[in-house]
Formats: sequence, C-alpha cells, structure tokens
Amino acid sequence: MQKGKRIRLPELMAEYETALTKCGFGYATRLRLLQRAAMIISIHERRGKEFFDGEIIVEYIRDINDRFYNGEITKKHSKVLHRETERLLWFAESGEIKMPNPQQGARQTLTSEFERIAEGYLSLDMHPNTRNDARWITYKYFSWLSDQGHEDLKRVGSLDIQRFMLDCSKKMSMNSIHDVRLHLAKLYVYLYESGQSESSYQALFSFRIKRESKIRSVITRDEIAKALENINRSSIAGKRAYAVMMLGVVLGLRACDVANLKLDDIDWINGEIKILQQKTAVTVILPLTKDVGEALTDYILNARPNVETNHIFIKLTAPFEQIKSAVTIGEIFRDCCKAAGLDYGKQYHMLRRSLATSMVTNGVSIYNIAQELGDENIDSVKPYIALDSIHLKLCALPFYGIAPIGGAFCG
Repeated sequence: MQKGKRIRLPELMAEYETALTKCGFGYATRLRLLQRAAMIISIHERRGKEFFDGEIIVEYIRDINDRFYNGEITKKHSKVLHRETERLLWFAESGEIKMPNPQQGARQTLTSEFERIAEGYLSLDMHPNTRNDARWITYKYFSWLSDQGHEDLKRVGSLDIQRFMLDCSKKMSMNSIHDVRLHLAKLYVYLYESGQSESSYQALFSFRIKRESKIRSVITRDEIAKALENINRSSIAGKRAYAVMMLGVVLGLRACDVANLKLDDIDWINGEIKILQQKTAVTVILPLTKDVGEALTDYILNARPNVETNHIFIKLTAPFEQIKSAVTIGEIFRDCCKAAGLDYGKQYHMLRRSLATSMVTNGVSIYNIAQELGDENIDSVKPYIALDSIHLKLCALPFYGIAPIGGAFCG
C-alpha cells in the first residue's frame, strides 16, 4: 500500500491482513486486529461511507470511553481497543503497520547508519516475538545514542552502554531492564562478529538481574479430577472438551498449541505427538499416552465434523471451522471448571503449571521437566519450585537464636 493513498474500505481490509501477516503477527493477534477492523468498517458501511470518516471514528472512540466509565469494560480493555483502532487508522494513513511509540523511541527517525545496522540485525533468523523485542530495544538504544550526539558507532564505547543502561534503570521495571541487557548483548555479538564493533562487551553484560516474579496459584489434582468427571462425554461438546483438557492435564500443552494441533502432528503407529511450539518455535516430541490417545480418538471418530481442514479441534456450530484462538481453548477450560463448581476463569495454562508442579513434587529434575515441556531455558521451569510446599518445608530454617518473645507466635 502506498503511503498517503486513499483506499476504499473493503480493499483496505485485505491489504491490512496482508501487512499484518508480513510483519510476523501471530494468528490470534491478527484475528483480533482484523475483527476490530471489520467492526469499524461495518459502522462506516452501514452509513454509506466508502472511506474513513473522521466524525465516525471520534464517535467510536467516545463510545469506548463511555463503556469504560460506565464500568462495562476494564481500563486495560479500553486501552487495547484504543490501540487497535489507532493501528488501523495509522495503516490507512501511512500504509505502515508499526505505529510510532514514544516509549520505544520509534517517533524519532534514526540516522541512515543506525537504520542500516538495525535492518541488518533484525533480518537475522528470530522468532517473531523475539524480533519485536529486539526491534524495540535496538531502536530505543540507537535513538538514545542520537540524542547524545552520535550519528554512528565510531565513538560509542562501554561508558555509553553503561549510561544507557543506567538511564533505563530509572524508568523501567526490573523485567524490562533484563530484556534490555539481554538484547543489547545479542546486538553487540552481531556487531562484533560482523566487524562493526571492536568488542562484543560480553563482560559488561555478564551481570545478573533479579527479575520480578509472582507465585501463581495452581489447580490441584483433585480439582482437575473433579473437572474431568463433570464433563458429559456422551455429547459432541463433551468429547471435544475432554480431549482438550487431557492434552493440558497429561502433556502440559499450551492453549495456543492445542488450538493449532493438526492430524498430521499425531503419529499413531509410534505413539508420539510432534508439535512446533508457537511460543518458542521449538519442535517438541511428546508421548501419545493411552488416555490422551483414547480421548483424541473418541473426539475425532465420534464427534469431530467431517471437514477438509487438517486441524483437529473444530467449532461446534456452522460454519465448521478450526478453532483459531487460544482464547477458545481457555473458554473450554473455564466451562469445564464452572460445571465442577470451580472458578479459574480461562487460565488453561494452569494445567501446564499443575503438571510441572506435580513433577517437581515427585522429585523430577528441573532439567527433565524443561525437556518434557519443551522449554529450552530452565529459568522457565524454576517458578514451579516455589509451588513445591513439600520440599520447601525441608529448606525452612529454625528460629534458634531469633525466637520470638511475644505475639501470636508464642504459645
């Protein structure tokens, strides 16, 4: 799409979808953005408009604000709706998907040299999610260097890197600082190996950052059993729900991978499930256990509509299409829990967390757990240790020397 070119709304929708795909947006994100775009375009079409109308957009945004102030939507949801609307308008005006963002330094135009370096670095083979983070930090760093008077990297050294990190530490959370350090280190490895920097400064980036972490709740095995028992497995919806739940309970699959599971992913002869994980882009091969295999077989043979798509899980109503979003998997989990009198919302990931916690409690090494769950980094598994109350009790220190002399802890 050419910048500044005025385009009719139906044609804009098709070009918007193409641009989102080229920019590496995940399927669920693309679907959400396209649904928002379709809603806005539908309002215009009902009023006989072929192009975007400023008054209609102002009215639409005012309606979002009214829904927020009336308590119909949360503040977070309101911000998402604003952002999705702004992205569509930005694309209609500029032909670009990436929106200016002052927090990411994207409002500033990089020098031609910094732009060249950024394009070279971001063209490396990366997962789309990783590339988005790398782009954010690379642009922010180069924009900061420009503000300091640098047009290239010729006079940039360790002191500049330290000053940039210090400046970030005043404005960001520890989790964000961790990401900045991580991606700056990768950027300088690229610069050093490509001959654009005299050093990779790896010693400078070797310090560890204590990331903020939450101890999240976990659904117990008894509660899982209760949820499974309350599924009506004689119905079509129940057969699908049971298969979806078993993939999370037994194999710990993520909701996005369950939604994307295909018939070709299952090797019935060798008893394996081979999945290219959407989050990590890492392929993992898992055993097709008897209980999971029976649940899938029952759904595929006795409940799944006879459709052409290779995806396993299909919507219950016509048109019978594949389940395209992890949110739908979360809704299936929510309904199963609700039928059992449990209130865990759409947190299908709790099944993965419960499986990992159970493995930790039974003495399985975190390295083996990481391998089973398809996590390349054991740091992704370590939070599950915090839920292992049995073994954590063995690490508790006595009160010798610091025994309380009064209060609720004294007998």
